[in-house]
Amino acid sequence: MLILIEQVLEIEYIWKTAAKIIFFLVIPYILFKKAGFPFLKLRQTDKKSMKIAIGSGLAIMAVIIGAFVILLPYIDIPTLLTDLADAGITPAVFPFIALYILLGNSILEEFFFRGLLPNLFAKSRLRLFLPSFFFAIYHVAIFLPWFSPALLVLAVTGLWVGGIIFQLANERSRTILPSWTIHMFADIGVLLVGVYIIYFY
Repeated sequence: MLILIEQVLEIEYIWKTAAKIIFFLVIPYILFKKAGFPFLKLRQTDKKSMKIAIGSGLAIMAVIIGAFVILLPYIDIPTLLTDLADAGITPAVFPFIALYILLGNSILEEFFFRGLLPNLFAKSRLRLFLPSFFFAIYHVAIFLPWFSPALLVLAVTGLWVGGIIFQLANERSRTILPSWTIHMFADIGVLLVGVYIIYFY
């Protein structure tokens, strides 16, 4: 559904965001409200998990920026800029979208991919791998027009590995605060790349 919305309907970013809220939050909340959401008890997160999350987040942010610098010659920046403009992401609105991505989008994805889905797998080892795989595949909807097939595979693989790291960070405290922290650091890396592309390329 999100690939259809992202790549076929070509609607503006605000409507894509509304669809994401419906699919990742509203529908799951309605379906699983009675079961509860123990992974949202953020205050039970231990300090060690948070220290690991901050360190991991800084490392992932550095990897994202480094990968962009190395792979820049292979990224179709003009197509990327056109895609962003078609979605309504202009230099004037980018700061507001960046704030949403950092705080709103990250918690939506963590709620769904690191909270709800792993919770459904209970203690199965699949809780580490399948939700992270779905997290990676979901991003194909965003990356599809930007990268060559080889870079797309590399990006999805990196997101899968990153998703596993996110989930491992949560295992000790069973909350999504550690992975949300890592996710925000990763988003800072992506947004810094966005600043360069939108304002300086």
